[in-house]
Amino acid sequence: MHNEFGLPKDLGGGLLLRWATPADTAALAEFNIRIHSDDPEKPETWLAHWTADLMRGDHPSTSASDFTIVVDEKAGGKIVSSMNLISQTWLYDGIPLTVGRPELVGTDADYRRRGLVREQFTAVHAKSAARGELVQAITGIPWYYRLFGYGMALDLGGGRDFLWDRPGNDKPVEEEAYQVRPALEDDWPLLQTLYEAHNRGSLLARARDEATWRYELTIPHPESMYSRSFYVVETAATSPQAVAYVEYQQFGKSYFVRELGVAPGHSWRAVGLFLMRYLKQQADALKEKEEKQLRGVFLGLGQGHPVYEALGSQLEGQRPPYAWYIRVPDLPAFLRHITPALEKRLAGSVLAGHSGTTRVNLYQQQFTLVFANGRLKEVGTYQPKVVEDGDVHFPGSTILQLIFGHASLEALNAVHPDCFTRDTETAVLLNILFPKRPSWVVPMG
Repeated sequence: MHNEFGLPKDLGGGLLLRWATPADTAALAEFNIRIHSDDPEKPETWLAHWTADLMRGDHPSTSASDFTIVVDEKAGGKIVSSMNLISQTWLYDGIPLTVGRPELVGTDADYRRRGLVREQFTAVHAKSAARGELVQAITGIPWYYRLFGYGMALDLGGGRDFLWDRPGNDKPVEEEAYQVRPALEDDWPLLQTLYEAHNRGSLLARARDEATWRYELTIPHPESMYSRSFYVVETAATSPQAVAYVEYQQFGKSYFVRELGVAPGHSWRAVGLFLMRYLKQQADALKEKEEKQLRGVFLGLGQGHPVYEALGSQLEGQRPPYAWYIRVPDLPAFLRHITPALEKRLAGSVLAGHSGTTRVNLYQQQFTLVFANGRLKEVGTYQPKVVEDGDVHFPGSTILQLIFGHASLEALNAVHPDCFTRDTETAVLLNILFPKRPSWVVPMG
């Protein structure tokens, strides 16, 4: 059997770690339902559909061979642990960034605390590195992934509610200016243009291309959590003009809007209010058909979406985001990659044309940022003479919160007294290079 990134690997006690094959699909789907369902009495079948979607071979970046599985050969080859890697491209301030997304991490309760997940992360991280992915990102339970080199450093989720019974939110109109239709596969160029409007102001976003659009529009199983329901908003006219797109689904007692983009030159407020009325009509029809009472629309669009400004006080207060876990195994390489963004920020700032060397001390690692006339000439290294030697200090993974716009330097210092700068110029420089900015990353599932 071909050995790839150290697998297959005998873990002892009859346990074998290997890459999955298409023949494992049914068993792995059953495993994921059993391990990841919150209530054993209510199995979450969408997990099986998602597993099959990822393993079938038509996903833009992932196949069965991107799953690791641990099998117990003493128990007939039973799968006892698994995870997978979903490769994708994100944009960091417009700069393409290859990212590896581990997912579906789970171990049978009888096999935990044996290092099985750690062994799999070693293989998955090696495969991700071989693909040139400078970052790994994962969503999940609190604390756990810190054990494997991750830190919470990027907004995940968050949003605001539009409640239909809030005073002023139920005003009718005599005639609607817009209409809604399902998006078609060939609509993808239009959706791409509107998606870029959706991401206005976002520090990080996932890049989409024709292949990913066609996949998301047509292929995932409709009962998978990562199936998408896209709609186009058009003018209500003889020759309709597309002005927006929306992606939503019913979730709990609300409609959950996961994406919304409006074409430049058109009113976010007019489109937003139309959609709230449209979804109220859908909710009324649902109540009539299934006796389900929905309360409103959750705009799950992060912290900085334009529609929040457009709808203003008609929305409830901000629901705070959770966070992505981020891993950057080679931070100097990552900083070199995003150099154009750093230089652009510097050029438009009060330190335009800056020259000098900043020593960054992560306590277990050190590097330098060498600028000459506003250009980042080198990300180098230095050897500290004492533990406090450096111009700025970041404990643990706190620097990732700064780099990914999750927290300001001031906020980090307030929580971590050992995160500090030595002088004012260093603080000014870092605030310019790494401003606090919201992000909304639509994950590739």
